[in-house]
Amino acid sequence: MKKPVSQIGVTRYALFGEELAGEDPEFIHIEDIRTRSRLYEWRITPHVHQRMLQIVFVAEGFVQVHLEDHTQSLDGPCAITIPGGAVHSFTFSEGTVGYVVTAADTVAMDARFRRARHFFEALMKEAHILDFANAPEDADFIHTSLMQMAREFSRTLPGRSSMLDWLLRVVMMAVARRAQTESVATGARGYAHETFARFTGLVEDHYRDHWSIGDYARALAMSPARLNRLCQSFAGKPTQDIIHARVALEAKRLLTYTNATSAMVAYELGFQDPAYFTRFFRKRTSKTPSQFRSTPIETG
Repeated sequence: MKKPVSQIGVTRYALFGEELAGEDPEFIHIEDIRTRSRLYEWRITPHVHQRMLQIVFVAEGFVQVHLEDHTQSLDGPCAITIPGGAVHSFTFSEGTVGYVVTAADTVAMDARFRRARHFFEALMKEAHILDFANAPEDADFIHTSLMQMAREFSRTLPGRSSMLDWLLRVVMMAVARRAQTESVATGARGYAHETFARFTGLVEDHYRDHWSIGDYARALAMSPARLNRLCQSFAGKPTQDIIHARVALEAKRLLTYTNATSAMVAYELGFQDPAYFTRFFRKRTSKTPSQFRSTPIETG
């Protein structure tokens, strides 16, 4: 993990880099709570992740969670969901059993899973603290899914990325179901969270159409300048960078998981000139499409 960068007194963790991890076009990470927390006396100080969804699941033990201006203590089994831009910290009891899952918001809101998006949008808009004490079967299901996910993450079997992608959505769906009936929203920046989530949803739907910043601003009934401030607040980047990052992500996916030529990828993503696409891709990744395709994907 890169060293954290301090901003206005709150640590901004660039988990495996502010961009998606290395050559991996889809960022998903999982670790058990003990691995990180016992190194810091079971305390995780206030920090924030940009453009990432985090799910903390406590199967056994105790956790005190601070989210924005809300503090709550509860025993496992429980889950905490944290959208990008939400300041949070944890204090766990020694020996706590559970997992921390972190995923890029582009993965969580992938247009390929549009039918389920309305379930996941709630997790992207605001934080939730969910008690599973009265739902032991649901807690066992999530814990089992996370154990399988951690096992998959630690290995390099064929189809690893797809398996992690599916398991992530299994966990997200189970947590989202619980959030529909029992949730504690931090709400300090609820409207802004919701608006930013709407923006990322629009990017998912229209990045192939090459919408301008003005198009997105009009769809959100705000000025381009206000949209840019919103993106800077939640992602630490201007609006254009977020839009271009999504196009580059899809290009990486197509180059990694299909046999399509660079020109075919360019046309698929709405570029009229393959040469312009190559320049765009090299600017975003420091590699041409052919160089990217010939570089092995990191799986650690």
